[in-house]
Amino acid sequence: MRPIFIGACPRSGTTFLGDRLGALLAGRVLPESQFKRPALRAFLQKGPEAALAILEQERSYQLWSNRPPRAALQACTDARQFMTHLVFPDGVPTDGPAIWIDHTPVNFEDFQMLRQVFPEARFVNLVRDGRAVFASVRGLEWGPSNPIYASRWWAARSAPGLAAGLTFPDQCLTARYEDLARGDLTAWSRLLGFLTGDPNRTVTQDELMAESGFALPDFTRHQHQMVGQAPSAASTDRWRTALTPRDIEIFEAGTGGALLETLGYDRVFPQARAARRTERIRMGEWPVRITMEPVKQVKQALRWSRVKSTSLAGAA
Repeated sequence: MRPIFIGACPRSGTTFLGDRLGALLAGRVLPESQFKRPALRAFLQKGPEAALAILEQERSYQLWSNRPPRAALQACTDARQFMTHLVFPDGVPTDGPAIWIDHTPVNFEDFQMLRQVFPEARFVNLVRDGRAVFASVRGLEWGPSNPIYASRWWAARSAPGLAAGLTFPDQCLTARYEDLARGDLTAWSRLLGFLTGDPNRTVTQDELMAESGFALPDFTRHQHQMVGQAPSAASTDRWRTALTPRDIEIFEAGTGGALLETLGYDRVFPQARAARRTERIRMGEWPVRITMEPVKQVKQALRWSRVKSTSLAGAA
């Protein structure tokens, strides 16, 4: 199995990219795998039984409908074999590419561990305009809901992937969401050339429109409207009308504003004014930051309550 790990600040389009790469590379695309971090760490430290105990408690693994028998996981002798059984429960295909495309946004937080387990893996660091990320996440039941926190949050969540691309350029490529979403064939060809090791690999418009067969779980379907569709420029500039001018200005006045410029995104406010104290109070950022609004906590709990808890003991 050869993994391709896509990472980014959440709401940067990793699922969209995973779906398109699944079609272009005939790879296996599964729901996000946040359980990788605790499960792999448990395996590396204590073995398969510890990793299985983690999986039985991880809600993100409950979204994976096709699971291997427990006995097959118990028999694994290394973390790579363990993960391969999870990805290909019916066995690694021999009549085509055994490519796993993992689009979990936080992949770069586990970059060194993933490199250790999968030394041949390729990584894609997906960068998206932080103002678009904020416009996308602010209405969800997690993530920042004000521009002060969003500016810091986007910069911090973008940093690990950017560092990986600078430090390990042979293994990690940075790509811009906007180029891919607009269907820029040059950007897509560069990405496919990197992932396949073929510098002459080109991508056609027909290939971009192909179906991958990836079925989103109902739990996250409402968050991924572009998945399953051909690239379109419609999503790249929605933030300009979704955010108020003052929201944009406050975002640009924070840490995110400097990163925007460094990544080649134009500021709307070259001399952006930071949030006033009254605005910081109203947004829950003064005198201390309110980490998560109670309403969002309730909404998130209700969503997870709809995910059925299924024990690995019942997996066939």
